[in-house]
Amino acid sequence: MIPRERIPSFAPERFRWIAGRSLLSTLTQPMKQLYALLFALPLAANAQTIHNVSVGGSTAGGPLPFYNPQNITIDMGDIVRWTNSSGTHNVNGSTSIFPANPQGFSSGQPASGAWSFQFTFTIPGVYNYHCTQQGHSATQFGSITVINTTSVAEPTTAGALALYPVPVQSSLTVELASGLIHSMELIALDGRTVASIAGSLADHQVVELSGVPAGQYIVRITDNNGSISAQRFSKY
Repeated sequence: MIPRERIPSFAPERFRWIAGRSLLSTLTQPMKQLYALLFALPLAANAQTIHNVSVGGSTAGGPLPFYNPQNITIDMGDIVRWTNSSGTHNVNGSTSIFPANPQGFSSGQPASGAWSFQFTFTIPGVYNYHCTQQGHSATQFGSITVINTTSVAEPTTAGALALYPVPVQSSLTVELASGLIHSMELIALDGRTVASIAGSLADHQVVELSGVPAGQYIVRITDNNGSISAQRFSKY
């Protein structure tokens, strides 16, 4: 704010009046509403989505231990919330068990009763996790693919997956460094599953994409051991 004593005497009366007050106090009501809207836009752009995963099941009878949904795709900054409905379980995606995870997360030791655990994913990439209760990891495992729609960063498990040619026009070759391709999913950046493809049970496979619209996609691979890796690519 310009002190009144520094306002030139030849300045127009309206300028001298505004300079002696805060700018906001001189705005009309419509202008105040516009400034408020512009201030709120970045907050809306960074709004988080909460993705709910149900936890339950037992090896002693009834449904086997599970996470539902098992594999999800989210935006960077979103929250995943796991809620236990039955049995004794936990959520463990620590880097000591899954060293390829971009960062670790864990709900702690397996617990029964009604509990929930949530984690905010701020680093793009593919996260694997499972339940560490004895015998549960055979069926109770899952993955989270975190994408950053404002960046060209590729979510991937380092060294696990190779795609070529990229960008691709029609035929994409997928090669897995270890394991055999059990299944594939083609995911758009808005989280939609565009196609589910049966794996060849080989370490490489050619995928026909001529009918897929041009754009940015993620291919997510599940190998014969249940491990998941993903990588982003361009289709023209």
